[in-house]
Amino acid sequence: MKYAIISDVHSNLEALERVLSEIKKANIDQVICLGDVVGYGANPSECLMLVREVAAQIIMGNHDQAIEDAALRNDFTPWAKEAIEWTASVLDEEDKRVIRDFPRIVIDRKAKITWTHGSVHEPGEFHYLFSSADAQPTFRALETDFCFFGHTHIPSLFTVRSGLARYLPAGSYRLPAGERYVLNPGSIGQPRDRSPKLSFAFFDSDDQTLEIVRLDYDNETAARKIRKAGLPAFLADRLL
Repeated sequence: MKYAIISDVHSNLEALERVLSEIKKANIDQVICLGDVVGYGANPSECLMLVREVAAQIIMGNHDQAIEDAALRNDFTPWAKEAIEWTASVLDEEDKRVIRDFPRIVIDRKAKITWTHGSVHEPGEFHYLFSSADAQPTFRALETDFCFFGHTHIPSLFTVRSGLARYLPAGSYRLPAGERYVLNPGSIGQPRDRSPKLSFAFFDSDDQTLEIVRLDYDNETAARKIRKAGLPAFLADRLL
């Protein structure tokens, strides 16, 4: 099975459209979205519509959940909280109903893949996985050979047996059998690895290869729309 794996779109329509145009060129069986379709950016409804059209699974991210979970917003930075409150005010009730039904975790035992946004051991808590120590509870709870997660906005790889924890630059990677992997495709809408290029991944479960793809997109338009919507300027500036 060949997958296109996207995550952390964060209402960035320009980045999402760029990714979807690239995916159309590839021979893909399924598109999987690892959550945070909304938040930060200026086009939440449009991004939600496009992701729903293409994705076989859409996982619940913390920003998605915070649309109706006011208590969760208290864990956000002030600008993230302001953005999610604005997002909740512009989404209609049908959009909110759709988001409400996103699962927090999906386990595909046939494909030996787990899809989630944060950690596997407590998917509703949205733990960040930045280090080997962070990943250990997920490995203990993991029931499959592969786990794909989002949330950190950084393309990365963790292994349980060899203890690897590494950042993944753009490129192709073979994932040898006999190991277990926790993998992050990076963020489409809010990359946070000091590169403004969007990030997503292709994964072939048959030959166990992963490709991290980085692309330029019209981030100036995305940033301009954030400012025009009256959202915090910081959210625009960090796209650039």
